[in-house]
Amino acid sequence: MSRGPPFSPDDSSRNEWPDWREYTTQLDYPERDIRIIFPEEKGPFRKPHDQPADFGDFDPDPEDPDPDIWPLEDYDPGHPADVDDLICWRGSFPAPHVAWVTEEYLTARYGYNPVRQNIQTSELPWWHQPDDAKEEGDVEVVATNSSPDRMTLTEDRKKALTRIARLWNGEDVRGKHLLLDKCPAWMDFLGDLNQEELRRIVVDPSTDHKFAETFAEHSWYEEEQAVYASPQRILRKKVWYAPTQRGRTLINQNDAFPTLTGDSMEGLSHRVTVGLALIREQLKGRDTATYHGLKGYSVDVASRDDNGQVYAGEVITGHHNWQYHRKTYRKMKDLDSQGVTPYAVFDSRSTAYAVMNHWIREGLVELPTGTFDSNPKIEWGRRKVQDAYSNEHIRWRVGDWTTTDVLWRLTLGADGPDIRPSQIKSLNW
Repeated sequence: MSRGPPFSPDDSSRNEWPDWREYTTQLDYPERDIRIIFPEEKGPFRKPHDQPADFGDFDPDPEDPDPDIWPLEDYDPGHPADVDDLICWRGSFPAPHVAWVTEEYLTARYGYNPVRQNIQTSELPWWHQPDDAKEEGDVEVVATNSSPDRMTLTEDRKKALTRIARLWNGEDVRGKHLLLDKCPAWMDFLGDLNQEELRRIVVDPSTDHKFAETFAEHSWYEEEQAVYASPQRILRKKVWYAPTQRGRTLINQNDAFPTLTGDSMEGLSHRVTVGLALIREQLKGRDTATYHGLKGYSVDVASRDDNGQVYAGEVITGHHNWQYHRKTYRKMKDLDSQGVTPYAVFDSRSTAYAVMNHWIREGLVELPTGTFDSNPKIEWGRRKVQDAYSNEHIRWRVGDWTTTDVLWRLTLGADGPDIRPSQIKSLNW
């Protein structure tokens, strides 16, 4: 049973291409499905210029663009180029796909640069006109995928964003609670509103429903699309109403909405995990605080036991900002040197081993057994970390770790104690 919004698909099925895999050419990129959709065309007989092939990745990586792949060598005339300068070019025919290309590629393929145009100043809406624009003349407009696309705040959209904010903040929303109801379904608390209006919150009008349905959980989707909420996989569910950075900024800067509690730079998965970590620490009988200043740092969950020992919990989610992951370890290491016991809570087992392996490869830490070569059981991995932390001769300064799923099971899930709902609803987190 779907837990997402009941949006009607667009009419892109009218242009379906049966058996398209048989008629497209897969390129040799391991663990990818990058295909030539339409081959290169040579001028001058068919075109006034050579037209490079139309290609796309039908199974992109959530952490794309990969600089070892994009831009495609031999297919993109702008190769080589820095991935930060690439344009996310997407399509839904013959099936949803995406490619990161250079402006040189777009110019060669279309005969002009579709993302960089000179237009009359008078044709621009007033909010896009530069301060020094003349009444007559033209101006260069860069229209990449990340260009702003405003959303009109209708009454139902206001109600939806208000409810999402209140749910985020731990309030009861139409009888549903973010933690107690294990991230309730979209229709559980938004089902009475106009769903076609709410569609704009999660689907960029410049793309289509099929593309959003296929790739909305990829981290690059949020960066490239003008959306205010996007799906996240939380507690083994696809949660459709996770506010994007654009959405969190809109909510926090508009007096019509409640201010979001916590770290506005982090997403809903982080927020849920902070709440579960807080519950676990309280079940241990410790004094607790969230987003707390400690030894010159802000920590996600701070706690103190009866003996006065202070603990710092850091929530780590899966994203490709490896510099931030290194910064988080150095933060925990410094807290440890000041007598605080740090621990990490990862949003998944795969995130845990990917991040810890990164710390090892970067020389920040060491384990006698080296990197984790697979995704072993969590308890086995925890023992390795605990043993290393207790050995002062090993460079490992994170006392323990767990995951969001494990926290749920041990607090509000099957292996948790009997907790009154009123206790959870009264939490200040």
